[in-house]
Amino acid sequence: MEKIFGSDQPMKLVLCDCGGLRLSSGPLTIHFTREEFQMFAAAVGRLASIVAQPCLDQALNGTRSKLSEVCH
Repeated sequence: MEKIFGSDQPMKLVLCDCGGLRLSSGPLTIHFTREEFQMFAAAVGRLASIVAQPCLDQALNGTRSKLSEVCH
């Protein structure tokens, strides 16, 4: 993930000819409709505010990953 979202990789948001949005960072590109991007951005914003809290461990205790999810 560091190679995709590292500080040396600029993130780009491009308006597509189809009216959608492409979010690109390194080799990763995600295509969104405008509505999908707004929902994605809002969700990332909520998660960022949780991560910024000093009591992160307590906040994440209730949201442990399912067994099918892998965390590195």
